[in-house]
Amino acid sequence: MDYRTEAHTIMASAVWNPMPRFSLTANASYTMGRGNITDLEFGHLSEFFQQDLKIWMDTSSINPNMPHLYDTFYLNDMSSYSNLDFKDMEIEVGASYALTPKVGLGLKYFYSDVEDEEEYVYGSQDVTVQSLMGFVTYRF
Repeated sequence: MDYRTEAHTIMASAVWNPMPRFSLTANASYTMGRGNITDLEFGHLSEFFQQDLKIWMDTSSINPNMPHLYDTFYLNDMSSYSNLDFKDMEIEVGASYALTPKVGLGLKYFYSDVEDEEEYVYGSQDVTVQSLMGFVTYRF
């Protein structure tokens, strides 16, 4: 079986200190990824056994609604439903302020947007996540 993945990421970061104890940061990344199984074929075996070729155990107890879950006949479709194609954009901005040389306060905002360009086994996996984090730092 030949499984190929590739991901291309572009990243940019910046840090700015407008005052001695105050710092601003920004990070951004954009990733494009793909993956798929290309050469998995059991055509001649599937035709010969006509969907009766099973693995060594009875799979009906695992999920009675899907008795074909581990049926090797269905492996012929693996190359079509193994396709992964996604885009991920992430942005993070933050600010920090040093109250003393040892104690500081910070705030960060994180944004992530994943677009599933090729629906996988479970359907579209598009998701957007946003979070805000406040923190206290202590240097020792």
